[in-house]
Amino acid sequence: MKTILFYIFILSATLAFTTGNGKLSGENGKLSGVVTYKDYYELSNHADAGSEIYAINEADIKSTQYGDLSSVIESFQSNKSAYSLARYNTLDISAIIKLQADFDAASKFAFNYISGFKKLPAIVKASTNGEGNYTLSLRPGKYYILVISGILKSNNIVESKGNIEYKIVDIKSAGETFKDINFEKSENIMIMLITAWKRQGC
Repeated sequence: MKTILFYIFILSATLAFTTGNGKLSGENGKLSGVVTYKDYYELSNHADAGSEIYAINEADIKSTQYGDLSSVIESFQSNKSAYSLARYNTLDISAIIKLQADFDAASKFAFNYISGFKKLPAIVKASTNGEGNYTLSLRPGKYYILVISGILKSNNIVESKGNIEYKIVDIKSAGETFKDINFEKSENIMIMLITAWKRQGC
């Protein structure tokens, strides 16, 4: 009888402290938001259905080899912007080939890094519904949030399955935090920049 009561107590305690994507416990907070996308010439946003959201507590990621996630993503996005701009700003074929090689190398590193990050045991994952809404139940603390678009894709190894965005949010105990994400077809913006710079190599 004592053994049965013991197991019932353990089960009750486990259910009471459910974390991750489970039901909110007394200490968990909730992260909610809407993921959208738009073209550069559009005024309104569209629901980004099927987007993936990956969240991990800062304390959990700092003890891994993926603690520099923010730097890796920022470096990739910076390289992507520089390459896109330079591609429209020069007719020098050899320069374009070198830029492509440099960007491919940066993309490969970022791809491997992000792939490893997504497999961390402490990751909490969610997907957006048809309206672009998502909700995560998380322990209090600072979180690194990686969002992968379900609609917009780019011609590079990192974003072939969806463009990426990165945020940091603070989750309060038993509270609700809202974080909306908007993806924009930035590649199309480069077309507008063609007339803004005189092309090199002309």
